[in-house]
Amino acid sequence: MRPSTEPTTSVAVSESQFFKYRHDNTAALPQEDKMDLTLLLGIAAGVLQLVAFGIYNKQVFQGTTTPNTATWTLWAFLIALNASTYAAMTADLAKSLLPIASALAGLGTFAYALFAGKFRRLDFWDWVVLSIGIAAGVVWWWYQSATYANLLVVGAVVVSFLPLLRGVWKNPAVEKALAWYVWATAYILLTMVVILRWKGQYEDFVYPVSMFFLHLAVGLLTLRKAELVRA
Repeated sequence: MRPSTEPTTSVAVSESQFFKYRHDNTAALPQEDKMDLTLLLGIAAGVLQLVAFGIYNKQVFQGTTTPNTATWTLWAFLIALNASTYAAMTADLAKSLLPIASALAGLGTFAYALFAGKFRRLDFWDWVVLSIGIAAGVVWWWYQSATYANLLVVGAVVVSFLPLLRGVWKNPAVEKALAWYVWATAYILLTMVVILRWKGQYEDFVYPVSMFFLHLAVGLLTLRKAELVRA
């Protein structure tokens, strides 16, 4: 009698299922690893944000940097609104960690600036920034659009940086570079998170990319101190 081939067929099927199972699970590993990596990058970005605020506040305490209370009042409002709208827009924890950390540290810096800073009256640019920020809040509340609200907030922050950039250009000694470089690095990490968790949402790039260039610009402008000394 010829031996039955059923066991062989059964083994063959089992091997096929085994290799298919192993392939399917192996294919899923890179995606899981990528998710873990992006979450770690998001945490690192948030930590760097807190470190930068710590450096800045230390400089304020040492008297090497004097915060403007009016400016930080506006920034505290914008930072809190940005964290809320960006988190609602992205619905992504890894992307939201930096703006949330920024909001918490920014509010702390604002509270400190009330005691250690110098207050000046709001100028034209401050009123423009405040108006754009209020408009962003109205857009979010009225139209229920976190995306448009966040884009307006970013626009307001860009406008708020113009007097700062102008002031550092005229007198680079008013700011120290280190905190601004650490902030810029944090926004590089957030940009990497957006790229690695890409979902076709180009608006997610607007906040980290614009903040990177703004903070880097302040840091680079402080380098003019050496040029002014040589001149």
